[in-house]
Amino acid sequence: MNKPWFKHLKVLKEWQYLRIRLLSAEPIPAMTETAFRMSIQQALQEIYGHMGASCYINILDWNQYTQEGIVKIKQSELTTVWSALLNHLFSVSDIRCTFDIISSSAYLTSLATDNA
Repeated sequence: MNKPWFKHLKVLKEWQYLRIRLLSAEPIPAMTETAFRMSIQQALQEIYGHMGASCYINILDWNQYTQEGIVKIKQSELTTVWSALLNHLFSVSDIRCTFDIISSSAYLTSLATDNA
């Protein structure tokens, strides 16, 4: 049955993967994976309140020396998480920091390359 008002939309992937780096004007002391996760949760709660804090966040990889990690989030929450991370400023040992989203993909393998 052909209905001109009915669109056949392509289903999006369920998950989105973000490669995130901490940025600061000064060297940042080593941050644990737990502190990284809490910083992301703090960003979501500060910008969007309890609804933002309820977003699903899974840290797949974290390198405390390069201050870079890969985060798995739901595709439907991508814009919420992205905007919260880019608008959040926080301190680590009295050093002002922010998040930088290096890359984003629906496929984990595309972020798994070593860019060092």
